[in-house]
Amino acid sequence: MMPYLQTLSRKSLYILGLVAIAFFGSAYMTWINVQETGASLTVEKQKDTSTATLRQLGQAINIDAARADLAAAQAQLKDIQFPEQAPNVDLVALVVKASKDSGVELSNVQVVAVEQEKLGANNYTVMRQRLNIKGTPPQISSFVDRLEQGQFRTLVFNNVSLVPKGNIWEVRMDLYTYSIR
Repeated sequence: MMPYLQTLSRKSLYILGLVAIAFFGSAYMTWINVQETGASLTVEKQKDTSTATLRQLGQAINIDAARADLAAAQAQLKDIQFPEQAPNVDLVALVVKASKDSGVELSNVQVVAVEQEKLGANNYTVMRQRLNIKGTPPQISSFVDRLEQGQFRTLVFNNVSLVPKGNIWEVRMDLYTYSIR
């Protein structure tokens, strides 16, 4: 032991030890408090930065304009009028006329299925027609444009495959039309 500690009584040594423990304990608790305060300041700073960023994003997105656009789109969807009856012969006639007018070669036209399908709250009759055409890219584009300009507002092109063979392309596709009953 150190010489000056030998002269202290046992009771004094205990008191000195308790004072040392209290001092180091107090220093440790102060250090922990400083760490927690610094961490909470960092969290508050991050929160403020995040809040500012969210405000900027909200202004950039303009949520009110997005809601107005959504309402307008929903109104347009309500305006789409589905025909009362499945188009049957009318769709075939449109396909034949569009092929003649555009100059494509039409082959293998077949009605694949007429079936009922539930979409959302409504039941629809779906007519699926499979066909093959051959032509140059401008002729094929003209054919598709003529179909889109026809009387069917609910015409869907599906399973389209294009196979280029030189200047002539072969196209296989399914056409779907929907009617409300």
